[in-house]
Amino acid sequence: MTDNPFHNTLDWALQGKYARVVEAGRTYKGWVERVHHDRGSVVMHNVTADDTEELGSVFIRTPDIVEVIKPKKRVEWRDVDELQPFPDHNLDFEPKDDIIRACYRNQYAKSFPVVREDGTIINGHKRIKAARVAGLDHHPVEVLTVTDDQAAELFAVAHRSQLENATDDDLNEPEDQDSSEDSPTDSDQAD
Repeated sequence: MTDNPFHNTLDWALQGKYARVVEAGRTYKGWVERVHHDRGSVVMHNVTADDTEELGSVFIRTPDIVEVIKPKKRVEWRDVDELQPFPDHNLDFEPKDDIIRACYRNQYAKSFPVVREDGTIINGHKRIKAARVAGLDHHPVEVLTVTDDQAAELFAVAHRSQLENATDDDLNEPEDQDSSEDSPTDSDQAD
């Protein structure tokens, strides 16, 4: 992976995923191993071309389309007033001004908060609060279908650094900064 955030997102979105790649009128389906960011090239394995020809591994130099066939993420627009904090989230905070400004300007907080199907926020409390302060009615969120135990574990992982560093007195004081720890979904910032 590189230090370029676009390249990182491209890697997270494609590497290890089963994808359809179209180049010069041919359609390839297979598992993406690597993406060459500067050229847009893709290396795939266990490839079938045009749903008939078994090719094995291929290098596709200049694809016209790259599409994940079975995406892992489910992103939906949700009403921010229907999203509620995780029951164990007792850290008091105020969202940073730059996040509020970004929400207002872009109508989006730069990444997807992670919520359960019922709207319980697992990761993204600061982003949702910033969206509310910015006056947004809706925000895109990643929706997970998880049990109560799985949700509690994901919440603990996403907030580990905050919870480990907090004393009983700290739990009621505002946080200094957003954590940049990877969330349970690899692409969001913990908050």
